[in-house]
Amino acid sequence: MTIDMHCDLLSHPHFSLRDPFVRCSPEQLLLGGVRKQVCAIFVANSEGDPNCDKQNTLFFSIPNQYPNIGLLSYNEQEAREQSEEKSLSLIRSIENASALGRDSQPLMDLLVKLRDLAKQGPLAYLGMVWKRDNRFGGGTEAPKKLSRDGEILLDMMYQLGIPIDLSHCSDELAEDILDYTADKLPHLCVIASHSNFRAVLDNPRNLLDVHAKEIVQRNGVIGLNVIKYLTGNSLSQIEEHLLHAENLGILSNIVIGSDFFYSNEDYKFFSECSSAKAHPVLRNLISNLFSKEKAKSILFACAEQFLNRVISEQTAKQKTSIEL
Repeated sequence: MTIDMHCDLLSHPHFSLRDPFVRCSPEQLLLGGVRKQVCAIFVANSEGDPNCDKQNTLFFSIPNQYPNIGLLSYNEQEAREQSEEKSLSLIRSIENASALGRDSQPLMDLLVKLRDLAKQGPLAYLGMVWKRDNRFGGGTEAPKKLSRDGEILLDMMYQLGIPIDLSHCSDELAEDILDYTADKLPHLCVIASHSNFRAVLDNPRNLLDVHAKEIVQRNGVIGLNVIKYLTGNSLSQIEEHLLHAENLGILSNIVIGSDFFYSNEDYKFFSECSSAKAHPVLRNLISNLFSKEKAKSILFACAEQFLNRVISEQTAKQKTSIEL
């Protein structure tokens, strides 16, 4: 069994398995033995297509197309029953806050959009940026510090109980987010949903050790990414990232954040692990490397505790008034 903290299922153009570039469809998740999946609402920029609304509509339509798939919700009893009855449960996240609206729009419009998305159901986390920069800060390919709009967004996320994801942040933005939240929002959860370790593979998308340890100190999680350019030349190098986490003393906060996305660029993926149906390969690798308890923690137990905590906090926050 696997709980996966990141995929780009919602931005796929379709789910036909006849298309070899489909790498994370509902069928592939079921074939891969995934029990819970975080599905990112992803846009490269505010003009990206499919946009936030299209992806959000797709998310809520999936159970109608796949009766054995359910959606995680604020209803505790419903969630418990669904866990027993459904093969797979899904929850949304937001990858790039540009999904909320254009930089030229009043910031209030974007905050209202986030509030309305949260009203519909829980959000596992939100990432401020993707590769480039926006009104909130800078991504790994366009480093920029945290802006005042970014601080206001963090304040709103705290009110809603939504964790902040550092996965695509530049070092400057990550440092500012960690500093701002430590000072102003010490209880806001900080995570990296799909990043590995820069000490193992030098890529700006991978985490600095100091940031990884700070995430864990804030009770956050780090999602192990299986894309080639963040892992190494072979899938076995996943082991190096895991052993590095163990050496840092943070293995207990490592989860899976596979990052499968629609792509015709096969070179970005390992041949033996190129879609969500290959999760058993990853499970075997981790199970052979660690004890049963450690493997269980990485594959699903830690992620389940995290998601339960996030949903519980957001459920409580939904019962309070939100200041805009």
